Amino acid sequence: MTKNMSRITKLTILLSALMFASNSRASNDIKTDSLKLVQIVNEFYDWYISAIKEENNTDYMPRFVESENGMTTLDFSVYFENLKTHRFSDSLIIKEKESYSKCIENLRMVKFSDFGKTVFTTLDEDEEACCDFGNRFRWTGGMEPVDGMRIQDIRFISTDTALVSIEYSWLGFDEDLDAEYTYYGGGNKLILSKQDNDWYIDKVDSFGEPCREWVKIEFEIDFDK
Repeated sequence: MTKNMSRITKLTILLSALMFASNSRASNDIKTDSLKLVQIVNEFYDWYISAIKEENNTDYMPRFVESENGMTTLDFSVYFENLKTHRFSDSLIIKEKESYSKCIENLRMVKFSDFGKTVFTTLDEDEEACCDFGNRFRWTGGMEPVDGMRIQDIRFISTDTALVSIEYSWLGFDEDLDAEYTYYGGGNKLILSKQDNDWYIDKVDSFGEPCREWVKIEFEIDFDK
């Protein structure tokens, strides 16, 4: 074997070893990231669904409060703190607050002493003012609560972006068997992004609402490329 052939052989072996090590690290990274994504999504929906069931309304949506000038506004402090605790990105929280802008604008003309007494006493009034967020469940969509969820699929769009698909569950009761059972339907999609080596929920695909069209996210990703 010539010296050149020997060098080429050694180089080939070295490159193969490096590629194997690189692929091994990539595989380990994907496994670690996947486990983290599962944890974040599960913990968020466990909290959200539990808060709804326990009727801790101010935990998962803003509350109507009196502003400094005696008019009505929204307080997001507890709600947003909970979203931050459950790994919502800053950009998603900003968008969430922006989605209430029409409601806040309409509330500025309402005295807090009149709120719920002479005005904002019906769902129709809430809808007209774009303040009917209490009639829908923001992060699952629709007007009916769900009993649980499970993750169906995780796809990495890039090393720092992932698409997580989930499916909702409800409890039913079979009278013939005299037993509860779980059935599944509907679902949702979430985009999570890696920022400073940590994963955050960056987008959630929820059912659109008249005053909050931004919440409907279209996922047009060709995973075959």
